[in-house]
Amino acid sequence: MIKIFGKVRYHWQPELSWLIVYWSIAIAPIFIGLSLLFERTKIPSYVFILFALFIVLVNIGFYRYFIIEDSGILRVVSLNPKIPKKIVIASIEKIEVTYSTLALHLDNGKNYIFYMRKWPKKYFLDALAVDPNFKGEVELLDNLTKLDYFEVYKDDKKAPTKL
Repeated sequence: MIKIFGKVRYHWQPELSWLIVYWSIAIAPIFIGLSLLFERTKIPSYVFILFALFIVLVNIGFYRYFIIEDSGILRVVSLNPKIPKKIVIASIEKIEVTYSTLALHLDNGKNYIFYMRKWPKKYFLDALAVDPNFKGEVELLDNLTKLDYFEVYKDDKKAPTKL
């Protein structure tokens, strides 16, 4: 959760298999560039291109987050064309929460799964629950296997206040 320009961003990651494949591809140019640099005495120009490609891929990798707008819209910022850019908060029927995932079930039958860390997910759910447009339900799953994680939701019911 990061607050930039007055808007709170809740970061998420794609599915674990895609995450591993993406970051492997993103880190590969830096290792190729370093190995090419190690074999020569002067710096070739394509090493700079590989370093620039690495920087671009890392920036794209961190460009995934949610923004809850005041107009009742959940903006999903990502470069993935299969994920909708805007979701009406009133159309969310149910949110299933597990230890590592957050599944949004919409009223049109579509489901979207997002992987989030513990604290951004908690603050995202708290902010979504106090939104007046949200009419759905939040279902906590895996509460018997990871009981310590879900005790946070049970004990700390504070939601962020809007100023």
